[in-house]
Amino acid sequence: SFKQSSALLNGEERSIRKCLKNYGGLSAANAERLDRYTQWSDSYEEVPCFTQCYLLEMFDFYHEEAGFDALRIKQHFGEAVYEACSERLKLGDLKQSSCEHAYAGFHCIVSLENDPFILIENMQNATRAAKSAMKECLQQVEQVEWSRLGDYARFPVTEPIPCFTRCFISRLELFDERTRRWRVPAMRQSLGVPTPGAQVSGCARRSGRNPCATMYDQFTCFVMAV
Repeated sequence: SFKQSSALLNGEERSIRKCLKNYGGLSAANAERLDRYTQWSDSYEEVPCFTQCYLLEMFDFYHEEAGFDALRIKQHFGEAVYEACSERLKLGDLKQSSCEHAYAGFHCIVSLENDPFILIENMQNATRAAKSAMKECLQQVEQVEWSRLGDYARFPVTEPIPCFTRCFISRLELFDERTRRWRVPAMRQSLGVPTPGAQVSGCARRSGRNPCATMYDQFTCFVMAV
């Protein structure tokens, strides 16, 4: 997003100011407007030509005439995002790119970037079966909880979506409920964790306040082990 915060990349704030120069600069109102960028209408850019200016200033995957570079888009955002937005990213009948084309393509990308199903699809070490299991488990919880999927990357103490880990682990049969043992080689094959040689001896001894919390704690230990 374009949030005006300490997280702004080096030079990004300067680029944003330049692209807002004709529309009041980086005022509080414009900063608030950019915070809502993903909520802007698909077909109406609230700050005219802002996106094209921003892309030209900041990235190597967009060119003023040729438009979006498919290979670089896939490298930056993943194959799934490119495929989902491909119709908006391609020039189609246009002879060259435009403000409208730049906005349509990039707005689609950033709107999907944190989509939970796209996040799952972009998990590099997960097999097709593992991704399918995660998607099926996600569909079993309230849609209002889907946005919390991205929180897993921070390894919080409490599981962001209660029982989600237990659901996909059970579907993939990576934990033997009878013997209470993890099938570590199968887990490595399905999810790419734990890394070979990682110190995981203490992971299976972790316990939470209920079976779901225990499984989340133990699995997180396997993921983080070095």
